[in-house]
Amino acid sequence: MAASQSILGRAGIVLALVVFVFAATGPIVWLLLSSVLQQQALTSIPPDLSPSSFTLANYLEVFSSAAQLGRAIINSLIVATFTTALAIILGAPAAYALARLEIKHAGTILLMVLAAQMFPAIVIAIPLFITASKLGLIDTKLLLILVYLSFNLPIVIWVLRGFFMGLPLGLERAARVDGASPLQTFFRIVLPISLPSLFAAAIFAFIEAWNEFFFALIMTRQTAQTVPLAISAFAGQYQTMFGQMMAAAAISVAPIILLTILLRNTILRGFADGMLKG
Repeated sequence: MAASQSILGRAGIVLALVVFVFAATGPIVWLLLSSVLQQQALTSIPPDLSPSSFTLANYLEVFSSAAQLGRAIINSLIVATFTTALAIILGAPAAYALARLEIKHAGTILLMVLAAQMFPAIVIAIPLFITASKLGLIDTKLLLILVYLSFNLPIVIWVLRGFFMGLPLGLERAARVDGASPLQTFFRIVLPISLPSLFAAAIFAFIEAWNEFFFALIMTRQTAQTVPLAISAFAGQYQTMFGQMMAAAAISVAPIILLTILLRNTILRGFADGMLKG
């Protein structure tokens, strides 16, 4: 009886893992398939997956008119990189201060940080657009960096605060005995052992900034358009070029997937440390 229960338990785990793998990889597989299918084969019901339906014409079309997509990728790279750097530079000291230093009303500050994530984007979009318009920041990468920083910074603070709270106090006490200030302790002791969590938070912030669509749609026109907007441009008023849209999407997500694969161990270790120690 116990043996049969064990076998059933393992079978259930294997089945759950198979379902999870298909659910996680299914959209990516369909994206790649769609990017090499002809328009007629892709829009037919069910989709025509015969060998004659596959083509590289979608990628050729995208590369032949790659000026807009290429500019969008550069814009997204600049915006996401600067957003991530600022989020880590500002978020790491703030998270450490809230986790370790005796700050008045620290709980209230944390609630305010969390509240910044609770506002629906549509609520702040109009006043933000009016303010940016008066400052002359519409259709600039600086505006996108500031906007993305506003909702990435709270996430970085929460992730890193959980990690800092779990660090052994003995390390900081020893540094204090040796005469180190809180700032010196943070930079010389805490940061070097926090690299996995810093990398995890940075990757999360980068992906969030890279994929954001709503504010980019409202705040940009042509100059500062990002990758999601360039992909959406393949949807016309009368026809949507699904194959080219999927090819452009495959090109744009390739750096993110590659980055995640290369740093997967660091990302998983960083998030695990942050959750377990938090």
